[in-house]
Amino acid sequence: MTDAGLRYGRASLGLSFGVQGVAFALLVTRIPAIQDQYGISDGLLPVFLAAVPILAGAGSVATEKLVARVRPGVVLRWAQPLVLLALLGVGAGREMWHVAVALGVFGLAVGALDASMNMLGVSLQRAYGRSIMTGFHAAYSLGGIAGASLAWAGARWDLSLLASYLPVVVVLLPAALAGSRWYTEGK
Repeated sequence: MTDAGLRYGRASLGLSFGVQGVAFALLVTRIPAIQDQYGISDGLLPVFLAAVPILAGAGSVATEKLVARVRPGVVLRWAQPLVLLALLGVGAGREMWHVAVALGVFGLAVGALDASMNMLGVSLQRAYGRSIMTGFHAAYSLGGIAGASLAWAGARWDLSLLASYLPVVVVLLPAALAGSRWYTEGK
C-alpha cells in the first residue's frame, strides 16, 4: 500500500465517521419530534429506543459473518447510504409502521456500518503502525456536534423532520458515496 493510498483511505474513512456522527445525532436529538410526528406514547417510546441498538447488534454480528466473503469497505459503501436513507424515512413517514420500518433499517444498517468502519480503521491503524483510531472517533464526535447543532436549528425554527433531514441527506449521501471510492484496508 502506498503512502498516498493510506492517506486517501484514512481521509475517506474519517469522512465516513463524520457522516455517521451527523446522522446519529440528528436522529437521537429529535426524538421528541419523532414522538410527536408518529404519536408514539411515552410508554411505547422505550420499545422503539431499545429496538435500534438491539438491531444494531444484530447488524454488527451479521457483518462479522459477511466480511468473511466481502471486504469491509464494500459493506460500508452500502451501509452508509442505507443509514442516511433510513434517517430520511424517519422524517418522511406518517404512520407508526413507517417509523418502525425506518428505525429497523437504521438499526441494522448502523450495526453493519459501525462494524465495517471499525474493521477498516483497525486495518489502517496496523498499516500505519501507530494509533489513528482516536482521529476517527474525533471525526465522529465532530459530526455529532454538527448533527446536534442542525437538529437544534431545526427544532428552533420549528422545521418538520423531513425539512431537517432532507438537506443533510442530499449533501452527505453523495459525499459519502464519493468518499467510499477510496476506502482501503491497510495490509
